Amino acid sequence: MTPALIAWGLYLFLTPIYVFKSGLPQPGDVFILVLVPIALRGWNGKLSKGSLRAARSLLWFTLWVCLVDYGWATALGNFGLFGTDTFILFPVYYIYNSLMFLVSLVLYERYGERFLRLTLSMIYISLAMQVVASFGGQVGSRGALFFNNPNQLGYYALLIACLIVMLHWRLKLRLLASSIALMSCAYLAMVSASRASIAGIAVLLAILVFSNPRVVVAVSAVAFALLFAGGPITEAFERSHDRVLNRTHHLGFLEERGYDRIVEHKEYLLFGAGEGGLSRFADSPYQQMEIHGSAGTVLFSYGVVGVLLFLTFLWQLVRGASMKLLGVLIPPLVYTVAHQGLRFTILWVMFAIFLCMKAEMPRRGRPKPAPVRGLRRSIQP
Repeated sequence: MTPALIAWGLYLFLTPIYVFKSGLPQPGDVFILVLVPIALRGWNGKLSKGSLRAARSLLWFTLWVCLVDYGWATALGNFGLFGTDTFILFPVYYIYNSLMFLVSLVLYERYGERFLRLTLSMIYISLAMQVVASFGGQVGSRGALFFNNPNQLGYYALLIACLIVMLHWRLKLRLLASSIALMSCAYLAMVSASRASIAGIAVLLAILVFSNPRVVVAVSAVAFALLFAGGPITEAFERSHDRVLNRTHHLGFLEERGYDRIVEHKEYLLFGAGEGGLSRFADSPYQQMEIHGSAGTVLFSYGVVGVLLFLTFLWQLVRGASMKLLGVLIPPLVYTVAHQGLRFTILWVMFAIFLCMKAEMPRRGRPKPAPVRGLRRSIQP
């Protein structure tokens, strides 16, 4: 196995392990420092036409993010590094995730199916590790396992489920193995008691059932086996069920998620207010928090210009994809309406693999075999 694939595998394994405060580099990020130069070294700069268009669109959006945030930092003389009242670090998240998006595309371009199978293997290992860890007991009504908060666990479970569905189609995986993996994702979502994640995984299961009715039998068998196992599994189901039925506050969705800030500060809608500098919106306790939704964040922080640039990227991402494949994107995109999910790197890995699958899964017909790219280059002295 090449150094690039080893670094990639270690990154995926360590992704769900958080040691430091959210927003700071985590153990898995250490391998990114190794992975990026190794993956891009020797790359001939070529990508498929669809991948190149999407990468170029993402580059323009990232440049706009940098321009807006650093422009506000300069205008306000605010060059602090940490906290929601600063600007400097927010573009770093987008630069980092753009690099991971590009690295995922390059690794697929170079290694083809080897890259996909390694990704799947590390997903399985990571899922198994977290399911086993969950039996150690949960504190409180919502579990986070190795993450810093339950929403991170729920979002991770949803994105991993998306990857499993796409890889199931592309690699023609065993139905039972995929069903167990998807039910493990659903279980982790229930541990987190994330309503959006549970609903998203349910949608993915429906998509898989629609594409292959035999999934009903396999998933039902696995689900009944898990429920009858009792213990933490039953407790996770009960916690998530209670949270779906009971709300702890009576605020409207827009106020709860901070979307009302967009209406109250329309002057920022064209070019954006930048991400950060929240002391400017200190009218109420809810105005002092970030907007809890990627859609609202992009609109308010980067304006109509930023929205158009990001929508251009999404269009290049989905352009030409089959309806079946498009269905996989619906749950994570809906999730980001109510949560800030753009900083979560696995989302960008999922976007990249979606783009690769789009090329391998045409609108009609069976998936084309992924070529093992870079073989000639790898055997040359």
